[in-house]
Amino acid sequence: MKIDAALLAKQIKLAYDFMESLHGQAISLLKDVETQLSQSPEDLQCLKPGGYRFTTNQMSYGLERAQPTIADYYALYFRQYRERAKNTQLDQDIPPICFLKVVLRELGLEHPEVRFGVLTQITKNADRGDKWPNKFEDMINDITFRALVGPPPWANRKTVREEYKDSYISLVVNGQGVRLALLPNSEAIADKIVDPLLKIYRETT
Repeated sequence: MKIDAALLAKQIKLAYDFMESLHGQAISLLKDVETQLSQSPEDLQCLKPGGYRFTTNQMSYGLERAQPTIADYYALYFRQYRERAKNTQLDQDIPPICFLKVVLRELGLEHPEVRFGVLTQITKNADRGDKWPNKFEDMINDITFRALVGPPPWANRKTVREEYKDSYISLVVNGQGVRLALLPNSEAIADKIVDPLLKIYRETT
């Protein structure tokens, strides 16, 4: 079978252009929410472990079990800083932490969605003592991948309340979800994400 070189080149370009556009849409949404939360009365600020970056799933660099270069999700976390500390220590004074996760692909997910809410009752397991982890930021990747998951979709559930526990940390997830397709602009983001997120946050503080 002969390959149409021109058609192949066009298809590859369209595929990469589409993925770049999709990533850009997800990142723009995250930045929009970040700006709106920072301007709220609570002045919620983004946690920036290791500098400013987005948390995504791990990519593979080998051929044995190659993973596509598209990120399955992006996530950010926010908290209110009464003091300008760099990290969020896992102690009795840890505040509620807001989360935002744009899920593009997940087992059982039919429509891309945005999950948001608040993590409360965050507790380091007593048997860890002074061992790792010492701050919430140490656990961001694990929490994003394991605690903010299904059964999807969150957008079809009025509210989500889940208890999460592993060998390092326990917490309670209070959240909601909305389809990505329902968020075409800042006004929709404010109405469907920021306002409900702040309502959840105010109810837990």
